[in-house]
Amino acid sequence: MNDTQLYFAIGVPVFAVMMSFLGNMLQMNTLNARFTSLEGRIDNLEATFNTRFAILEARLDTLIGKVIEIDNRLTRVEARLDLR
Repeated sequence: MNDTQLYFAIGVPVFAVMMSFLGNMLQMNTLNARFTSLEGRIDNLEATFNTRFAILEARLDTLIGKVIEIDNRLTRVEARLDLR
């Protein structure tokens, strides 16, 4: 076996392993970027839902206040009718 054959016998498998390692690194970086992007979208959705729920809660508080106000008015009307 001469030197060239030895270099090919050792170099080709090492080159293949290095290329496989490089491909795996690129694939992991791509997956990491996709997960980061997905995480950002989920954070945006969470912020949107939090805003919507805050608006809904404010509306419900307003409605509850109005119901309490109507109840107070009816209580006063009932009290006046009981006096007669």
